[in-house]
Order: sequence, then structure tokens, then C-alpha cells
Amino acid sequence: MRVLEVGCGSGGFSHTLRKVLGRSCRIIGVEAMPGAMEVARERGMFDELLQGYFPEVLQGSERRFDLVVFNDVLEHMVDPWAVLSQTREYLNGRGRVLASIPNVQFAPVVWGLLRGEWRYTDLGVLDATHLRFFTRRSMTRMFEEAGYQVELIQGVNGAHHARRGEKRPLLRLVKRVAPMILDDSLFQQFAVVARPN
Repeated sequence: MRVLEVGCGSGGFSHTLRKVLGRSCRIIGVEAMPGAMEVARERGMFDELLQGYFPEVLQGSERRFDLVVFNDVLEHMVDPWAVLSQTREYLNGRGRVLASIPNVQFAPVVWGLLRGEWRYTDLGVLDATHLRFFTRRSMTRMFEEAGYQVELIQGVNGAHHARRGEKRPLLRLVKRVAPMILDDSLFQQFAVVARPN
């Protein structure tokens, strides 16, 4: 199996990939920041590391992958639709994309909006480096518009991960007022698995 992890950072997720996929899997990381790439190299989980931006770093390459991972990356891109569309040419016949994307419909974010607040932070859904914001529905639409069929979309990092005191009043309110949006609002992120059409 061949895996490409786009925006691999310091290689934290590569440990999980190795654990799940085994040593025989070939994992290639792409990272633009030299410092993070050095840490990833020291961790030793990648078979190869490429410094630069995807997809430019692979232009002209004949490489094809079983899995391309965008772990908290697409929201940092100016045009994630175009990047996903271009990713199709790097997938083999059975290839899939796995993405983790922050959910702007997350209850603490919505609660802040209801109070007139939108504060950028160093981490999380409102990370100051995010250029794009998505809900579960708009994530699905983005993949479909880029030529994919979403096979799985699942919430991760539930409201119990929110800062203490933020979740309880809002969750009680949501349960009373709008139970149909509760599920999507409970998750800070969604994991998406998609295959090209």
C-alpha cells in the first residue's frame, strides 16, 4: 500500500498510519515548513519526505497512491476544491482520500456566534490560519464538486473536548430547541473518506 500524507507537519499522524497499516506500507509525507519536516524526519515514520506544497511538489511525477491524507489541511488552502480535483490524478484505481476537516457548526462556535462573538484562536475550529470554513453538508458538497463520492463522513472530537463550561448550557439549549442539528453540532471535526467518481 502507498500513502501520501499532505501537510504531514511534524509527523504525529504518521505514527497512527504505521500502527494501522504496518511496516510494509510505503508512506510519503509532504510538508512546506522545514522545521516541522525535520521533526517528522527524526520520528522516522516516513519512507520519504518531500518539502513543498501539494500538488506542485509532485508535478510531473508518475506516482499513484492508494490513499491521500489531508489531516486538518484543506481548510488552510485558498482553493481546496481545485486541490481535491487535482488529487484524483495521483490516486490509483482503488485510491481514496481521507480528510479531517474542522466543523464550523460545532456547538461552542455557534454559541459564540449567538452571543455576537467570532474570535480567532491559535488552535481549533477558529484557528487564525484557516482560510475556509465548512459544515458537514458543505464538506460533502466540496468533495462532490471536485469529482468524488463520499463513502463515509463521521464526527470526531466531540463536544466533551470543548473547554469546560462552554458545552453544557449550549447543549441543553440545542436539545430543547433544535434536536435535528444536535448531531452535527456535537463534533469539532469530521473525518471524510471519498473515492473519485
